[in-house]
Amino acid sequence: MISLLGALTPFWETGRPLWARVRNSLLVSAALTASMSAGVLVAPHHWAIVPASVLVILIVGLLYYAFMLTKGPSPVMIFYAAVLGTFFGANPSTGWKMVGVTTFASVVTSLFLLLPLAFCPQGPERRAVRTARDSVAAYQEQDAAAEHDQRLARNAAHQAVNTAWLTLQSARPATRGRRHQAMTQELMQINRSLAHTVLARLGMNPAVRPLPPDTPLLPARPNWRFLLSHALRGGSVEWFATWRMGLAAGVAGLVSEAAGIGHPYWAILTATVVINQWMDRMTATRRAAHRTVGTLLGVGVVWAISVAHPSPWWAAMLVIACMIGQYVVLPMNYALALVFITPMALLAVEASGSGSTVAALTFDRFTDTVIGALTAVAVTWGTSWFFPRRLVRSQSARSLVAINAVERANQAGDPFTADGLRARAELQYELSHHLSILERAVADDPRLADLAPSEHLVADRGYAALGRAWESRPHRTAERV
Repeated sequence: MISLLGALTPFWETGRPLWARVRNSLLVSAALTASMSAGVLVAPHHWAIVPASVLVILIVGLLYYAFMLTKGPSPVMIFYAAVLGTFFGANPSTGWKMVGVTTFASVVTSLFLLLPLAFCPQGPERRAVRTARDSVAAYQEQDAAAEHDQRLARNAAHQAVNTAWLTLQSARPATRGRRHQAMTQELMQINRSLAHTVLARLGMNPAVRPLPPDTPLLPARPNWRFLLSHALRGGSVEWFATWRMGLAAGVAGLVSEAAGIGHPYWAILTATVVINQWMDRMTATRRAAHRTVGTLLGVGVVWAISVAHPSPWWAAMLVIACMIGQYVVLPMNYALALVFITPMALLAVEASGSGSTVAALTFDRFTDTVIGALTAVAVTWGTSWFFPRRLVRSQSARSLVAINAVERANQAGDPFTADGLRARAELQYELSHHLSILERAVADDPRLADLAPSEHLVADRGYAALGRAWESRPHRTAERV
C-alpha cells in the first residue's frame, strides 16, 4: 500500500512541463509525508481518529479542488496516507518507519517516472500548443454548422488555448530559451486567430489589434487569492464536493466504530473514494456497487491465497502482481480492479504484523466497504435534491460578475493592462467551470434542463467579451503595463 502511494505521485498534472512536474512531485511527496505523520500522531488517541480524518479531508479536499487546474488522481491519495497512518501508528515505531518509507517511495518513484521528460523536456509544451492549434482550426471549420456544434467547438478552442498558456507559463525557469519563445509566439498567433473568428461571427470588424513586443503574456490562471476565495464560497463546487466527502467519511467512520469493526479507516476510505467528486446519483450508486462487489470477489481471492500459506516472499510478489493488475484492469472495469486491490491491501496489512487472522481481516474489509458504500450513496442522494440548482445559480452569478469586469475593461480600451489581463483570466476561469457545472447538475437532477438556454446565453456573452478584448481600436492606444 505504501508503494502504491508512491507510485501514484507522478500521476498528478501529467500534462505539465518538466520543472512544473518536479515542483509538483516534491509538493505531493511532502503532502503525503505530512498527512501520514498526522495520522501516526493521532493514532494513540483512538477517539480522535475519525474527527482528525475528517479534518484532513476538509483541508486537503478544499485545497485540491481550489488549486488543481489540470489533471490529478483526486485528493483521495492524501486522505489514504492519513488514515493509513492511524493504522500503522498504533505501533509508533512501525508508524514512523512507514512515514519514512512513504517519503522514500514517493521521491524515488517521481525521479524514475520523470526521466522521459528529462530527454524530451518540452514535449508537454509542444503537445499543448498543437492541441490549441487543432482545436481552434476545428472551431473555424464549423462556420456552417449548427449553433450547438459551433458553441461546443468554441468552448473547446478557448479551453485548449487557455490550457496551453497554463502549460507554457508553468515551465519556468525554462522560459527564456529560443524554442520556448517560439512556442509562445505561435500560441499568441493561435489566440489572435481565435479572436479573429469570434469577432467575425459576432458580426464585428474581425481585424485584431496589433500588440507591441513588450505586451505581457496572457495570464492562464487567476491569482491564489481569487482561487481560494472562489472555493470558500458556500455555492462553489469546490466546497460542495469537499464537505460532502467530509460528511460521508465522518458518518462511515462513526458507524464502523459503533459497530466495533477493527479497521474503521476502510469505511472512511470507501466513502471518500465513492464520493470524491461531484457525480450524479446513478453514477455514484453504480460506483458504490462496483466497490462492494469487487471487494467481495477480492476477499474470495484472499481466502484462496491463504489456503496455500504463501511465504513472506511469495506474499510480496503477489502484492506486486496485484498492484500491476489493478493498473491494467482499472480503465476497463472498476469492480474487476477491486479484485486486485483488495488482496493487495489485505496481504500488506497481514504482513505488517497486526495480529489479525485472515477471517477477521476479510470480515472487517467487506463490512467496512459496505458501510462506506452505503453511507456515500445516502449522502449523495440526500444532497442532490437542493444543491445542484444552487450551484448552477451561484456559478452563473460569478460568471456575470466576471463578464461585467471584462466588458468595462473593453469599453475603457484597457484589456491589456494589468487589471484588464487579470479580469480576462478570471472570466476564462469562470467560463471553464460554467457549462461543466450545468452539465453535471442536469445529470444529477434532470429537472434543471430548463436552465440550459439562459446559461448558454451567459456563456455566449462571456466568450464574446473575451473576443472583443482583441478588437482593433486604431483611434486608441492600449496602455502598456
